[in-house]
Amino acid sequence: MVTTNASVDFRRRSRPLGIELAAHLERQILNDIYPPGSLLPAEREMAESLGVSRTSLREALLELESKHLIERHHGKSTRVLPLNMETLAVQERLHSIEDRIQHVIEVEDLIEPGVARLAAQRATAADILQLEAIIDRSSEHLTPEASLDLDIDFHYTLARVTRNNFMLGISGLASERTRETRLLAHRTTESRSDVIAGHAAVLSAVIVQDADAAETAMRQHLEAVHRAMRQPASTED
Repeated sequence: MVTTNASVDFRRRSRPLGIELAAHLERQILNDIYPPGSLLPAEREMAESLGVSRTSLREALLELESKHLIERHHGKSTRVLPLNMETLAVQERLHSIEDRIQHVIEVEDLIEPGVARLAAQRATAADILQLEAIIDRSSEHLTPEASLDLDIDFHYTLARVTRNNFMLGISGLASERTRETRLLAHRTTESRSDVIAGHAAVLSAVIVQDADAAETAMRQHLEAVHRAMRQPASTED
């Protein structure tokens, strides 16, 4: 078990004590004072070492838990979690389906419009042929899983068109980690048809190298996809 540092003076804090404590402990975790897999000291010991109440300490630990930095077991030890994608993926599945959908929406809204804009600026004739081939293979009559495969292929290929390896890596990782949730947008014939139409609209803008139109088309495509993801399960084919 890792021992605590000397008491820290929080009396001149500008933020609530719980937030200050959480920030302090987070820095210690990120600086490997509490490395992944290590156990935090008992609450009583830690509170005394830091010179704070156990109530304030618990507020800080709840904040760290919400950030997936620690794992707490009532009446037992508190362990520092490893910061890897496998852990994050497992933790993501513990969220409600509503939260998981919202997480996918937030990621896609941040990434995909920018990808479409860059693709419109950088696509070659060969790139366009690849994107057209994906759309040609797409059909609302495919199974949800097969339709999703082509959906992911389209977005990954679009990211590759940006010629930005960081963008490609982020897009690929996001697709891999959100697959289960994104499948919700392919449950019905209508939703699969909407996905194809959205891809076609994005590609049309890419072909004429209209970055603004490509970004707008992507946002409209995502709006339709996200509506489909939120539809109740009873709407499945």
